[in-house]
Amino acid sequence: MQDSTQTPPLSERRKALFEPLEPVGSANSRLPSNESLLPPPDFDSASYPRGWLIGKRRKLVNVDVVESMRRIAVQEMNRKDREIDGLNEQLEEDARVLEHLQVQLLDEKSKRSEVERENKMLQDQISMLMNMLDENESMEEVPDEP
Repeated sequence: MQDSTQTPPLSERRKALFEPLEPVGSANSRLPSNESLLPPPDFDSASYPRGWLIGKRRKLVNVDVVESMRRIAVQEMNRKDREIDGLNEQLEEDARVLEHLQVQLLDEKSKRSEVERENKMLQDQISMLMNMLDENESMEEVPDEP
């Protein structure tokens, strides 16, 4: 008669889970290698603990941890996208302001050139009038000869 608390016999794969991958004596002298910590290639997925799966490099990972890390990564990407969108809006606004300032600068340059042209014309008129005055004065100083 078998005891009801006795566990059923384990399959070879399940036994492999509980066997050390390296001799125990060598584990005391140094850290186990990364390869020894990996599950065997034929690791039975039915024997994974609940909530765990094999990730990259055949390592067991917790599904909840992976999901929370994915959520955090998505939140971070969304935050970065919002930040980039804000910077793009600022850049567009700066481009509009720069374009407006360039138009104003062109207007100011054209006004300045117009004022300089007027000043030059006025200077020419003044010099012409001064010459005419000088000529009139010189003609008045010369006595009339009878």
